[in-house]
Amino acid sequence: MTLFKSVSVCMIFLTLTVCGIWFFNVAPETVNDPQPEDSVLRAAVNACDGITERAASQLVAIVEFQRLEIAGRKAGVFKICMKDHGYIESTHWLKYSIPIAKSVAKETKISLDEALENLRRANMVLASVEKSRPAYWVLYP
Repeated sequence: MTLFKSVSVCMIFLTLTVCGIWFFNVAPETVNDPQPEDSVLRAAVNACDGITERAASQLVAIVEFQRLEIAGRKAGVFKICMKDHGYIESTHWLKYSIPIAKSVAKETKISLDEALENLRRANMVLASVEKSRPAYWVLYP
């Protein structure tokens, strides 16, 4: 009977070891993988990006103000296009971004609105979702 007990204890120990190795090595990879990209959202972002580029292709910036005006126009066209595709800015993204914009504004000595708009322009063209950053676009309810 003692041989049976020692074999069963070894089997239990071996099973727990294998489960532990799997949990710490394989499971985190499946849990921490970024969410798959939404193909409909990616198609909408690509379509709107093309429309945005065509809308501003004839504009030429001579001075810095005109470059900012063109960037603002592109962002506006992109937002309208995404709204036409049924997407709006996520409130979760906005709540996530305001503290970041505050720290960027403080570091670079720009206004909070400018820092937030720079973050918007950088994130509005992303269709993928990361664990640390919520999606910028959500479907209009």
